[in-house]
Amino acid sequence: MSTQPARNGLLRVGSYNVMDGSGDRWAGQMELLASLDLDVLGIQEAKHWERHDHARLHATAAKLGMQAVFAPSKSHGCHLVLLYRWPRVNCARFQPDISGGRFHHTASRALLEVDGLALQVLHTHFHPFAPGARLKEAGWLTEYAAAASLIIGDLNTAGLGDPDPADWEQVAAHLHSRHRQMLPDGSYGGTDRRAMHALMNAGFIDPPQHLGRTPPRTAGHWGDTEKWDRRSDYVLVSPRLAPTIHDHLVVDTPITHALGDHLPTVTVLNLTRLNR
Repeated sequence: MSTQPARNGLLRVGSYNVMDGSGDRWAGQMELLASLDLDVLGIQEAKHWERHDHARLHATAAKLGMQAVFAPSKSHGCHLVLLYRWPRVNCARFQPDISGGRFHHTASRALLEVDGLALQVLHTHFHPFAPGARLKEAGWLTEYAAAASLIIGDLNTAGLGDPDPADWEQVAAHLHSRHRQMLPDGSYGGTDRRAMHALMNAGFIDPPQHLGRTPPRTAGHWGDTEKWDRRSDYVLVSPRLAPTIHDHLVVDTPITHALGDHLPTVTVLNLTRLNR
């Protein structure tokens, strides 16, 4: 745990889909995450972390020197884990499912207290197979744009302005329905971004775009069926927190390529810029 007082106001927030519970890759993933020294971290696909009295959950928290809360997924055992670095960050409230089971996985809400700020953190994993379902899931999150809020998670959709594949043949034909707009005649158009449009229209902000940077990929390096560089993983920021956006990075290295099909995403906020 860092001993630097309040980290000069910087809050490091990460999201990482560890791919089917990570299996034998867990030790390497923990070494990687420890090196990022995060204050808040959302982990998706924490499969089997509830087994043996949540042994993997507690081992993860111990490895990272953080506290953990657990949100069970409705589908495929792809549970969500939110970790926070106490005592600087304290969890005052936690709701593991804000939708009453209407998400394919789930969406949790934590009220975190950090440096005197009450921060709502929505942690989710959007539907992997159906763009229409993702749009409905986004509708559960839009209202939180009115507060000091973050959305962390694997949203399974491209950002606004992100490029389509250079050639859709890079994606296996049976997977196009996961990614593309269905046109009235039954053919496919470009990437279906309706869920992201809903979040952005509500006011949520995409940090790399806010910083004037080309958003880095978070997926596309793994396997042969969806071989195109794309984004799936996000830390989105509500308008009230826009002045605090300080940095954004994706850890894209040979090491992270070997650790899973998603890359860790980190947004850094400077809370000293916030008018309270």
